[in-house]
Amino acid sequence: MSAAIATDLRLLAGQLLMTGIAGTGLDAATAQWLRQNGIRAVCLRAANLRDAAQLTRLSTDLRRALGPQALIAIDPAGMPPAYPAWLPQPPDAMDLCALGDAELANGTGAATARGLRALGINWLLAPLINLDTAAGQAPGAAQAFGGDPAQAAAMAHAWTAGCQAEGVACCARLYLPQHGAGSPLPSVDKTRSQLEEHDFVPFRRAAAQTASMMSAHVAYPALDENQPASLSHAVMHGVLLAPGIDAQGGHVGARALAAGADMALLADAAQLPAALDAVGAALASGALPLQAVGTRLQRLAAMAARYPAGAGVYAQEAADRIIMAEARRRCQ
Repeated sequence: MSAAIATDLRLLAGQLLMTGIAGTGLDAATAQWLRQNGIRAVCLRAANLRDAAQLTRLSTDLRRALGPQALIAIDPAGMPPAYPAWLPQPPDAMDLCALGDAELANGTGAATARGLRALGINWLLAPLINLDTAAGQAPGAAQAFGGDPAQAAAMAHAWTAGCQAEGVACCARLYLPQHGAGSPLPSVDKTRSQLEEHDFVPFRRAAAQTASMMSAHVAYPALDENQPASLSHAVMHGVLLAPGIDAQGGHVGARALAAGADMALLADAAQLPAALDAVGAALASGALPLQAVGTRLQRLAAMAARYPAGAGVYAQEAADRIIMAEARRRCQ
């Protein structure tokens, strides 16, 4: 393989991977590395957030480094959760879902997006959905829409519609309690009909509306006896984003893409060079067909075009504080 072809394949690989960055600023060396490797997507974590001026500078610098199709995401389900503390604070999704007011859910979704959009963030890795009542007391579970499948679907739908109408792409995903390193892979031991009639109800509705969906690194033996959802051809059809799998090495990112994901998230930037090598090798060998990659890149480009990154004035902040305060009052 010529050096030129190897470079092209590595740049293609970079467009299929999302990573994190360290600290509250983007240094010149990191910016150059992101550009040189074709990276277009970064996921912000709690450690990247300090205040409005800092985050606006960071998102502006990231947009310059990532290019016009930049995807700047934030993960409210991280440990600790990443959400700017100075923005109007939404009620817990669990409480909002229990209240059952779709108009209120739509309004809080819109207010959430306006605050994030003003900071230059164009991809929110939410809504989270959790129908497992046993996990209701786990850390972070309150941030997930849950309970009755039909109500969770309707409320997540209303919230997502409000958020995306204000210019921030959403990502429907399954809430899973955080597990430590070495913990066994979570498994959902239900029949396919049980999954279709209960667990998958909110996600079928989300698939028709939400800009993106994230697979779960969890086993569904009824769907695939050998692979977790994020690495399974049987599950990953049409899923945009594979979850954070950095603890298992960069090669797993290549496997997630080969299974059908449009993009793989490796929040630990230290794993990114290995992932670029693995994805580049999969492209070179044909394990990751170039024609399929072209289709995925078109989907990612279309999302970036529909929800462009770019900070601006938060003109409706006072009104959004009223919306959020009223929502929290009603959800008490």
